[in-house]
Amino acid sequence: MNILVIDEEGNKIGEMSLEVAKKMASDVGKSLIIINPKANVYRIADAGKLKYEQKQKVKDQRAQKRTHKVKEIKFGLTTEQHDVDIKIRRVREFLEKGLKTKITVELHGRQETFKDHGFEKIKNIIEASILGGLATISRGPTLEGRNIVAFLAPTK
Repeated sequence: MNILVIDEEGNKIGEMSLEVAKKMASDVGKSLIIINPKANVYRIADAGKLKYEQKQKVKDQRAQKRTHKVKEIKFGLTTEQHDVDIKIRRVREFLEKGLKTKITVELHGRQETFKDHGFEKIKNIIEASILGGLATISRGPTLEGRNIVAFLAPTK
């Protein structure tokens, strides 16, 4: 039975018998690893190194999936201006990093009767956050239960 043998760099060595391929791998001090059992493709490589590289590839793919996180900053209706300025600075940092940001104005108890004040506050926060073309409004201010929510997406 002839098999196709590939070296560590991925270069094709050629077709040969399994015994010759095993001997060639042991002479170099490497392992003969099966890549595709149906097509009889084998690779001469260090098994531990190959396994490590595959783990790193999977880890990198997972890390790339996590970049689509949404950060949230919460404001109260009675949050003072200095605190609002600090939180706006934080929103801008998230947007500079390329993260979507959710801005929430929470209404507690009797504050729910002053929804118009909440919408005014969130509009002021959004205007200050997107100053300089740093972001765009992906979803405008909407009322969700007791909260007024808006989403900002970074401009690319």
